[in-house]
Amino acid sequence: MLPTITLISSNLCFQSPPPFIDIHTHTSLNHTHKPLKKPINTFSAHEDHGFRCFSANYDDYQTYPDDKIPSCSDKFNRSNAFEDTTLDNLFRTCTSIKDIKRLHVVVAKYCGNSKLFLDNNLISMYVKIGRLTDARKVFDQMLERNVVSWTAMLGGYLKYGFEEECLRLFMDFVECGIQANSKTLVCLLNLCSERVDFELGKQLHGYVLKGSFGNLIVESALVYFYAQCGHLDEAFRVFDRMREYDVVCWTTIITACSQHGRTKDVFLLFTNMLSDGFAPNEFTACSMLKACGEEKALKFGKQLHGTIVKKLFRNDVFLGTSLVDMYAKCGVIEDSRIVFDGMRRRNMVTWTCIIAGYARNNHGEEAINLFRVMKRRKIFVNKLTMVSMIRACGTIKALHTGKELHAQILKNHIQDNMYISSTLVWLYCKCGCYSYANNVLQNMTFRDVVSWTAMISGCARLGHESEALEFLKEMVGEGVVPNPFTFSSALKACAKLENIWHGKLIHSSATKSHAMSNVYVGSALINMYSKCGYVEDAIDVFESMPEKNLVSWKAMIVGYAKNGLCREAMKLMYQMEAQGIEVDDYILATVLTACGDFEHPAKYSLRSDDP
Repeated sequence: MLPTITLISSNLCFQSPPPFIDIHTHTSLNHTHKPLKKPINTFSAHEDHGFRCFSANYDDYQTYPDDKIPSCSDKFNRSNAFEDTTLDNLFRTCTSIKDIKRLHVVVAKYCGNSKLFLDNNLISMYVKIGRLTDARKVFDQMLERNVVSWTAMLGGYLKYGFEEECLRLFMDFVECGIQANSKTLVCLLNLCSERVDFELGKQLHGYVLKGSFGNLIVESALVYFYAQCGHLDEAFRVFDRMREYDVVCWTTIITACSQHGRTKDVFLLFTNMLSDGFAPNEFTACSMLKACGEEKALKFGKQLHGTIVKKLFRNDVFLGTSLVDMYAKCGVIEDSRIVFDGMRRRNMVTWTCIIAGYARNNHGEEAINLFRVMKRRKIFVNKLTMVSMIRACGTIKALHTGKELHAQILKNHIQDNMYISSTLVWLYCKCGCYSYANNVLQNMTFRDVVSWTAMISGCARLGHESEALEFLKEMVGEGVVPNPFTFSSALKACAKLENIWHGKLIHSSATKSHAMSNVYVGSALINMYSKCGYVEDAIDVFESMPEKNLVSWKAMIVGYAKNGLCREAMKLMYQMEAQGIEVDDYILATVLTACGDFEHPAKYSLRSDDP
């Protein structure tokens, strides 16, 4: 049993360890090289995330008459230059473009300061308020530039999303031959992260190593870069070699693991972070709550809520949203709603999370009601909200509301979104409307495995088994690789048709695609072979399964019974009970009915000493 983790400085105390953690062992996992879909927001300690970009309608330079120039007589004599510290302080007091331009005129006209120092400050101030055009004018007119000038301009382009401009400026920077500093490298590494440019980032890493630029901020940026590019193994190598840590680098690696689904690593890293005496920030808490939701770690999520989040979430929309999502994924939608109702501020993501939570927990009516409230309050509805609403309609078979959503989707011209269309296919199949589902599928410009599987599964369930197999053929013809759910749905269609020929073809394809390790594919194969009378093949599949659950045991027992092998069915029931899996009434009734001895069930009692 692990000791209680206590962090006195933040009053953080966990009475039980996070799940999956062994503080004495750091397991090395095989990390996938898959770029993240979203950037990791962790660098709040090193850059201003709260700043909003101003309007892009840039004004031209203005000249101000002498009587409009701000009075600075108490700070300098116009015949002399500003001291650098005085000038720097004056720039820091500027809060608007008007202030900056007035000060620009004053200093340029009356001061003898270093033009380089002045221009660098001007660039930084224009960037700070989003005036990139003005910043670039100053930069282009400079007769002399140093690394500060280049870094300020590069950082400005990156901050406001002008990645191509940033890259072009970087090429000019390389040609000018000026030595980069740590801030320049952080800026360039973040550029590589945003562009998922692995090759350029690797070259920058080499430059860092050769130039001995290894410091906390640069190394954190390297961890962030490798995580964004999906190379978690490289991110861990950089992280493990760091000589010092802070909450930002810990949060970066924790968030990377969370977004890659490496939840066991998330809990392990969080424990080590606390042991090293670092207090989590709001970004750490959000990543931890995400991991708790994915692993259904409700107990730990509640502890996290009570110790770190409780004092913050009412004022922090991101923490509140993470809590709503965590409780919903853990199946306690009531707690999710309590958090939602207690939030002072909510955004569109918060509303989407609670609606998705209701849909996930089969409370479709509540989801629909909240969606109507959301629309009345004129809160923007995004595509994820629409997907969640379609799912909510499917859970309660609310076909009329689903059609209303479909009409709204067509009106807003978002029907080409693959996730929305795939969910619409699922909805119509769920409601028994095969023709509507087929119409949506045929009108999709791009169809992925989810779209096809929704249609194939729906056909198998609605009695259109032959169409299900035709859709599978069409899917493979388009080069889409089936997943385990596709195989299991198609095998159900084969079982209903007793089509052994197609069933064996699907078995062969599943074997080649390494889907046989999936317990549901194995169970579907057992069912298909049993329905077709090929019991020996069903036995082979059952015995070769690396993992068995209630569904696979049930499929094999019922397969024996349906084919008249009553004694074998009873023996397997004993084995199932010995494995600690409860034999339910359906299995017992099916076996006894099929074996023609339903009136004397005691004869087959599982408590019998003679199996």
